[in-house]
Amino acid sequence: MLAALAVPSRLAILSLLLSVGPRTATECAEVVGATASNCSWHLRELARLGLVERSDDDSGDARKRPWRATITGIDLDAGGGPADELTRAAVRSAWFADTDARFDDYLRHESDLPAPWREAAVISDYAVLLTADELADVGARIDAIVRPYVRATRADAPAGSAVASISVRGVVDPRFVDPGFVDAGSSGRRARNADAMRPRARDTDAADPQTGPPRTPDLPSPDGAT
Repeated sequence: MLAALAVPSRLAILSLLLSVGPRTATECAEVVGATASNCSWHLRELARLGLVERSDDDSGDARKRPWRATITGIDLDAGGGPADELTRAAVRSAWFADTDARFDDYLRHESDLPAPWREAAVISDYAVLLTADELADVGARIDAIVRPYVRATRADAPAGSAVASISVRGVVDPRFVDPGFVDAGSSGRRARNADAMRPRARDTDAADPQTGPPRTPDLPSPDGAT
């Protein structure tokens, strides 16, 4: 299924149905910037995967029958073999591009929005210090807070509600991972081995066949003595 989702237009269509509910191929085309026939093909592919289906509209014209998502979200957590990891990376890249596009759209129209929505916007970035287990726990708690408000399943939305986008990304910074770190929850692979973390020697630092390896410069001691 993941391989079929590694298509930006297809992900954009699925994202639209998850965000605003049933839409026809023509209505999807107006939002995602594709042709109606192209969207219709993507919708049929999504239906083949069981991710969308035709609504219960009694219209005899199939072109006017909306499509609706059969899921409330997509789980892109790690798992599977190397081939799955490559496919998952492609899907994540396409999905993040879609969420980034929605955020860019918000920024372009922010000044036109009502003040309460501008003031309620949450735009934050933190550098946190925690363990892998703690990061997983933070993600689980955020999910528990957000899940009751998911558009596809919320039936008690009060008047004045609107569709909002909440994208959560909590990842370790590869620049600062301990080279010896091993995730006990994985298959035991090192996150990054020591050799990969060491800076590569510059060509100018290569050993000279006449003089031998380059000399490491003397550094002053901490107390200033030489």
